[in-house]
Amino acid sequence: MRIFILFFVLCYSMNILSQEKFEKEYRVDREQIPQISLNFVDNLKFKKKIKWYVEESNEGKTYEAKTCYLKYLYSLEFSEKGEILDVEKKVKFKELPNDVQNNISDKLSEKFKKFKFKKIQIQYKGTEQYLIDFIKNKSDNNDLKTSYEIIVKAKETDTYKLYEILLNEQGDILKMLEFRAINSINLEF
Repeated sequence: MRIFILFFVLCYSMNILSQEKFEKEYRVDREQIPQISLNFVDNLKFKKKIKWYVEESNEGKTYEAKTCYLKYLYSLEFSEKGEILDVEKKVKFKELPNDVQNNISDKLSEKFKKFKFKKIQIQYKGTEQYLIDFIKNKSDNNDLKTSYEIIVKAKETDTYKLYEILLNEQGDILKMLEFRAINSINLEF
């Protein structure tokens, strides 16, 4: 029994310390989503269609609602139980405030020889009500924790790799994961 527990703890800790990103996302029907998540999204009264996804990653399983709202792509992420985790808004780099652009560019230039932005999302975290008010444009984002989730193709040494990086407004890297190549004979979409 002790060997089993030791093996489990060792495997679990190796997974936590992993610096590789594994993510599998697939579309699901509305009926497969926790009711609490459905209620949250329904209260927002989006006019465009909501697409629901399940995301499985190194961090566990989450649900995502994706839609277009006010000319931006939004992704609302929920826990497995259905509680709101964060709201992400896809933007272009030039849409970020100049000081944030400079901070992010400076930090990435220190880390990589070369890099190219593939995707940029502003990530907002806060209470359920603050997130609702922000999405409905009833308040600014001062009550929310703002960070930036970016995907870059970057060269540290000789080869390019794909990274997902979470940064704060000062450009400090909060989390950096290299995308893990999936060896599979099956095509994954």
